[in-house]
Amino acid sequence: MKILHILEATGGGTRRHILDLLPALVRRGISCDLVASPRRDPYFARDKNYLEARGVCVYPLRMARGFAPRDDAQALRALHAHLNSHHYDLVHCHSTKAGLLGRAVRLAHPSTRIVYTPHCIAFDTGLSRKQRRAARWMEALLTPLTSHVVAVSQREQKTLRRIGHKNVSLVHNGVDLEAFDSLPRAHRNDFGLRDADFVIGCFGRLTRQKNQAVLIRALLRVLETVPHAKLFFVGDGEDGLCLRQLATRLNIADKIVWPGDVEDARPLYELCDVVVQPSRWEGCPYTVLEAMSARKVVIARDVGAVGEILNEKCGVAYHVSTRNEAQFLSQQIIEFAQNQRAENARQRVEESFTLEQMVEKTIKVYVGIL
Repeated sequence: MKILHILEATGGGTRRHILDLLPALVRRGISCDLVASPRRDPYFARDKNYLEARGVCVYPLRMARGFAPRDDAQALRALHAHLNSHHYDLVHCHSTKAGLLGRAVRLAHPSTRIVYTPHCIAFDTGLSRKQRRAARWMEALLTPLTSHVVAVSQREQKTLRRIGHKNVSLVHNGVDLEAFDSLPRAHRNDFGLRDADFVIGCFGRLTRQKNQAVLIRALLRVLETVPHAKLFFVGDGEDGLCLRQLATRLNIADKIVWPGDVEDARPLYELCDVVVQPSRWEGCPYTVLEAMSARKVVIARDVGAVGEILNEKCGVAYHVSTRNEAQFLSQQIIEFAQNQRAENARQRVEESFTLEQMVEKTIKVYVGIL
């Protein structure tokens, strides 16, 4: 079996997904090529070397994020040429832009079977009403060009079926626990943290999606009860300056550590006492799964697959109005300040969210199509 994977969103969780999934498929005897855009990922060259050392052929192809007719037309021509010169049993498109381009090129290759994993459905994100309507219309239009859809949450699966997709499988993301446990150890003093600090970790790009501002406001309340608390924001992004300015206005800038973008953030979960993810939207977040793998209590807004992952023994998947969210988060963080480890969290990942389980279910989808 030979599969072409296509990915424009080469960062964050989709990057982790590709770096884990493709080598695992190769180990199972499935040949994998990857067409990926180098635009978003500062570590693309290293990722390319990593994948090629594990038997994955990587073909860089510049793809634009968002609506870009000229760039999209060029990418379509390049994909068309690639499919003319290579034989694949099926094509697996990951995330929105690759899903659009990969399925559109099928018009010129009607016998090609297409698997699509949105990872987070475009019209369930922070787009404007007009943009969401257009995205929903486009997805409905592309439905006949889709052989099978892989949803990463039950909510996503139901939504995709409602708009007309008949073949939709649920495959949660999974963690490679063996690789996770073999990572080099990180040390608090390397990041300006002390052993006595109560460290509240938040992992991900500094963007509106991740909603870090509410966590900064929650910290102000936490410090009244836990004065040795520190916020640890791992990631960078377009909201970085605004978030720093907010911390300065609240006079708590010295209580926040900003290590910036990190090539592999997985060792840094160990530095945290609790991990908080107040995202406005998600697919099946690796940040939650990896924090649980590190035996950390997780507090996360119940979006995407969060409510399917977390239970009362390993954290909180919360529903709360935006107006009360900072207060709610501060109360939850304080409550967990004395309960800093979650052995049940690790057990839950081992039982239901491992890389091996994800690979098995993905192969089952491929076999079912062929």
